[in-house]
Amino acid sequence: MKITRFLLLSAVLFFAFSCSDDDEPKSQEQELEEATLSLNSSSNVITAPSAMLSSDDTYAQMAAAWVQSANAMSQYLEMMVIPQGATKSSTRITASNGRSAESGEVLTYTWSHPQGGSYAYQVSNTSTKYVFEMFIKATGSASWVKYFHAEELKDRSEGYMKVFDAYGMTDKPGNALLQYSWKRNGDNFKMLIDDYTGAFVIELNLNVKTKAGNVIYIIEGSKTYEMIWDAKGNGGWKWFDTDGSILEQGQWEV
Repeated sequence: MKITRFLLLSAVLFFAFSCSDDDEPKSQEQELEEATLSLNSSSNVITAPSAMLSSDDTYAQMAAAWVQSANAMSQYLEMMVIPQGATKSSTRITASNGRSAESGEVLTYTWSHPQGGSYAYQVSNTSTKYVFEMFIKATGSASWVKYFHAEELKDRSEGYMKVFDAYGMTDKPGNALLQYSWKRNGDNFKMLIDDYTGAFVIELNLNVKTKAGNVIYIIEGSKTYEMIWDAKGNGGWKWFDTDGSILEQGQWEV
């Protein structure tokens, strides 16, 4: 939208007299430039109790690994670091696979990859949430393929992310290979991780302050495995059969 010199001058004068420097509102572009997923922030790293992380117990190590899986998406989010020289625009990209964000203000960056092809990062702004998207375009191709799609409420209480088959790893490239969804309620954090086949779901529940929590592994709708631990990292595990009966169980101490 074009802004006349008169409107621009009026806006400058209005904010100069009604707002201090600290209160000056951000522009739409600046807001989008600064938007990030909460799980891509060092202040929101999800981690197990330190003693459990350093334990040599097999089950404690397994539980810690499942907790750390909440941060596994960071390998995808690293691609959201915009290199110098990237082209910035407000033109929305539409992917050949998956549905792209269709409304709200948008900011898009595109750049060439050193090993060939192109990347694009796109962030959209609605009244309640941010939408983050990553696209890949192969050398010689005219179409963008979506690599991941993430959404999060602006208060960071809830969000989800889907990782798509942008490289043709399956026979259904439009499907998501993995999906992460998370919720925060005070210090309580819950994340679900499931694959594109629907064969398994991992449910993680963690108190981010005390680090106590549990992990439930669900296969084809049935709880198969569960691990639970306290703030010190001491915990136990249970293995279930398909009717919910306990097959094996045990404990560990750190």
